[in-house]
Order: sequence, then structure tokens, then C-alpha cells
Amino acid sequence: MSRTTIPKEAELRNWAARELSTQGSVSLDKMPRLEAVTLGAQSEAHASLACRRDEQHRYLVDISTDMTVVMQCQRCLMPCDVDLRAAATLCVLWDDDAASELPASYDPLISGDTSNLHALVEDELLLALPAVPMHSREECRHSGNEFGNGAEAEVPQRENPFAALGDLLKADPVEDSAEKN
Repeated sequence: MSRTTIPKEAELRNWAARELSTQGSVSLDKMPRLEAVTLGAQSEAHASLACRRDEQHRYLVDISTDMTVVMQCQRCLMPCDVDLRAAATLCVLWDDDAASELPASYDPLISGDTSNLHALVEDELLLALPAVPMHSREECRHSGNEFGNGAEAEVPQRENPFAALGDLLKADPVEDSAEKN
């Protein structure tokens, strides 16, 4: 078990056959997709990978990862810390065809001979991102109860362009027919 940086690549089928595991960290600069959707990170991602085989001799990877990233709060638009935690059991497959036969408790990981472990950790963290990042209500600078400055805007009254049609419909049809004759 290593307690340093996670290796970039590994032969996960080989690791599962030998029941190898590792834990360590991955820095944000090694995860460009996560870096693009965040404002930064409070710490490196800590990840744990344990490879094994199940009763049907499938190659499995148990992964858990956590990281604190900085995102823009969607209430107050200020930076906020977001804790990301993810855990999954991945089944290493050669192609999509075998994915339909997996139990629901396994997520498919389509991979060739080697797998990029940094991208694997990044994928799990991306899946853990909140749809709408926000501070807790106590920490947020915006109360969220009003829009604008709180003053009610006065809406000017406009004349309805169809009011004249309404007046025509209200007119007595007997009088209208007498006027035409």
C-alpha cells in the first residue's frame, strides 16, 4: 500500500488477479476536466483503490475518493467550499457488450490493457459534483428571500388595445340593426 501519489496508469485486470490496492493523492492539476469546472481546490484528492475478483471471476475495482473544491455559490455568487465524496465498485470490461450483463451494484469501466487512474479518480469526483453549489443558509451572504432591492416596482397602467372591441360587443344589437336601416 502506498500513501503517496496514485500512479497515473495501471493494468487493473492484473491488479485484480493479484488483489493489489493503493491509496494516495491526486492533485487538481492532473485532473483538467475537474479543474475547468471549479475555482480551485482546498486540498488534493485522496483516493483508495482496491482491486479484486468476484465469484464470477470478474475484475473489480473498489474506489473511494474525497476532495474539497472551491466553486461559485449560486445564491450569493461568492466562492464556497464543496466537499466531494464518492465510492463505487467498477467492473473492468473490454467493451460495451458485457456491460448489460452486470449486476446493478457494479458500474462498468471500459478499458484496454491499461487504465488511467488519475482520470478514474477525476471521473468519480465529477459525478459527485452538486448540480447547484451553494453555501449553507447560515454561511451564505444572500438571504434568498427577495429579488432585486426588495422594493416593489410600480407597474404603469396601460390602456388595453382591445377595450374598444369590448365596447362594441356590449352595444345593443337591436340598436345597431336599426341604425343600419
